Amino acid sequence: MSMEFKYMSELLVAEDKELLISIGIVAHNEADCIGKMLSSLFKQSLLNQTISRLHIELIVLPNGCTDDTAEVAHQTLNSLVDPSTNKSIHWKVREIEQPGKPNAWNLFVHKFSRPNAQYFFLMDSDIQFLDENTLYSMLQTILSSSDAWVVVDKPIKDVSLKPNKTLRESLSSVISGLSGGKATEGGPAWLCGQLYCAKSDVLKQISFPTGLMNDDSFLYTMIVTENLKTKQNPNRVILAKSASHVFEAYTEISHLLRHERWLIAGSAVNELVFNRLRELDKVGQTAGEYILKNNDSYPQWLSVLVQDEAKKRQWLIPRFILIRRFIGLSNKPFYKKVILSPIALAAFIVDFILSVQANQSLRQSSGLGYWGKHSQIL
Repeated sequence: MSMEFKYMSELLVAEDKELLISIGIVAHNEADCIGKMLSSLFKQSLLNQTISRLHIELIVLPNGCTDDTAEVAHQTLNSLVDPSTNKSIHWKVREIEQPGKPNAWNLFVHKFSRPNAQYFFLMDSDIQFLDENTLYSMLQTILSSSDAWVVVDKPIKDVSLKPNKTLRESLSSVISGLSGGKATEGGPAWLCGQLYCAKSDVLKQISFPTGLMNDDSFLYTMIVTENLKTKQNPNRVILAKSASHVFEAYTEISHLLRHERWLIAGSAVNELVFNRLRELDKVGQTAGEYILKNNDSYPQWLSVLVQDEAKKRQWLIPRFILIRRFIGLSNKPFYKKVILSPIALAAFIVDFILSVQANQSLRQSSGLGYWGKHSQIL
């Protein structure tokens, strides 16, 4: 056992504490990659050390799958987890009929995970880990930080690791750097939903509207504003040291544009939801209670909300979308501003066109009974 793990084990014994971590893996039609992802997960040092009083619960959440994702997950975990040697690890696969990450997230946080779990890891089923200590570093960071409620790692596009990139791959890497400032280890960071570690009592106060599109942005805002009760505190989400994962980047122009249009529409819907949630103090409800109640009693409430707003005004897209590339550019050194300005301008033009399209799609489709159908429209 390494010195770091030995210290954690001795600390838990000395303080007479049990530490339960619940890991939720969200999967939709990922039969081709979930086995590889789970194999990568079980190379993590956190899952390969016997730490006294540390217990790990692993829950795979296939949602709305039409392939063999659940079966592949079962078979892979059966081969990876030996009950005689992995006594602290318990796993299960919980299939969910309705597709959608927000619904799967709600079920994991509020129903499927053990009530006494102190920390949650949420991750997608198509990522790969770069550093074997990623999960341990994230856990250690959140255990040692009094201000942080969520800890993230560094998401790395697979194309950025290629020695010889195509033009499209190079543009994909450059444009992503125009969306904001670069986080430093131990400092504030954006929340990437592909992988993060969070305090369970914080996430249990939050619920996603069923069918929400831009769930990363929604969760980040709810975290840094304490459920819209305070001004933003970026230190609630920080970047762990030596922690990273790889994900598959969009390189096809049509896929990239469709994804960006989806995110823009999602940001617009988020703003509408935030405006509604800010009114809850008047009726004495919390945001999480309001959302869960509506999800259960009236699943179409989100699309109805957008439909009502579309009747009141023509433009639904937040102003931030149109200036975000220049905000990202403003944080860079002068020489980079000069070099990247043409790219930022081109990205702004694309954002404007996509915003017009997203706005039109939201107005035309806001009355749909199930919000997930927007994926086909946008």
